[in-house]
Amino acid sequence: MAVQLNRLASLTHLPNVRLGVLPIETRLPGCPLNTFTVYDERLATVETTAGVMVFRDPRDVRMYLDEFADYDEHALFGEDARERLAEWSRAFRS
Repeated sequence: MAVQLNRLASLTHLPNVRLGVLPIETRLPGCPLNTFTVYDERLATVETTAGVMVFRDPRDVRMYLDEFADYDEHALFGEDARERLAEWSRAFRS
């Protein structure tokens, strides 16, 4: 796990990558029940145990865009993210 965390930290230096880290202690207004991906304002998918659901209705996609915005608002980026990832990496090594 430590190696994977270090790899994630290294990716934050790439100009075409924006990687955010949500600290474990972060309090969010909601909790996702499933993994979701928002491709753009026209398409979102949700992975469930039974399969993948595809959303194209703008209201549905907006709901996932808003949820992502909440995560983005609370995430650490850049040096802050690298520091947190390094902290977690050290914890796995000890």
